[in-house]
Amino acid sequence: MRLVSLFVIFLLIACTDKDPDPPLTQKKFKTVYNEIMILESYYQMNFRNLNIYKDSLRKSVDGVLEAHNVTFEEFEKTYNYYSKHQENFQDINNELIESYSK
Repeated sequence: MRLVSLFVIFLLIACTDKDPDPPLTQKKFKTVYNEIMILESYYQMNFRNLNIYKDSLRKSVDGVLEAHNVTFEEFEKTYNYYSKHQENFQDINNELIESYSK
């Protein structure tokens, strides 16, 4: 009986342990992520060496986040959320790639 009770308790705990929703909506994340990806591509193409553009890129990313009223922590938590939910992240990336090819 104890074994069955323990099994039921573990099962209930496992079922209730779900990822919280990300701080940013998918639409807002996609907008901010898009701008950051464009910035990163620009810096990589023009400077090629991470040591040269690391600080400038960080300032530019901070500017994008500020323009959208998003903190770095909110962006990071949302990015980590989608990293764990690869199907959703792949959909976001596919949409961005399609928009770049237009």
